[in-house]
Amino acid sequence: MAAYFKDIWIGVTTIIAGMAVTLRHMIFERAITIQYPREIKEMYPRARAKLFNTIEDCECCYKCQRICPIDVIFIKGLRAGKDEDIGLLPDGKPKKMHIIQFDIDFTKCIYCGLCVDVCEQKSLHWEAPQEASTVTREELYIDFTNISDEEKQALIAKDEERKKAKAAMKKKPGAKPGVKPAAKPAVDKPKKDEIKPETD
Repeated sequence: MAAYFKDIWIGVTTIIAGMAVTLRHMIFERAITIQYPREIKEMYPRARAKLFNTIEDCECCYKCQRICPIDVIFIKGLRAGKDEDIGLLPDGKPKKMHIIQFDIDFTKCIYCGLCVDVCEQKSLHWEAPQEASTVTREELYIDFTNISDEEKQALIAKDEERKKAKAAMKKKPGAKPGVKPAAKPAVDKPKKDEIKPETD
């Protein structure tokens, strides 16, 4: 019998506690309903709404691509020449890579944030747009590079020329790329019939 009345008491007290919260919000708290789309509520700064890469600050270290658990980041970079100035990174170091591809496939992204955590230059970061919805799947595959196809092809051709020159240097040490070594003078070797055996 005691357990029966105890259950009734617990039920009544929990209802009172729940209704107290409801009445407090109804009477003392202001309404938080907004009239969308005329009013748009700002997202929290730390909201994992959408990834964004500031390509000018990216050093093309491939860390985000390697740490991604589902391989949705695709990066391709080409090393800049020794005398080529392509800008500075946020930490003051000179940039050493041309980035010709930096794509993210958001149709598969799980928003884990590992790529943001490993980015030393903080070029890869979260943004919180109010309206991140898209109409087509193609809009969820984003290319963050800011160079044209013609510039990409020119950089690829230049990189191939550099690799060929480097390969030529490795094959012939001491030779300069693009310069043919001087031909060695021909030496007439004696024929087998002309070689006389030595006599004591």
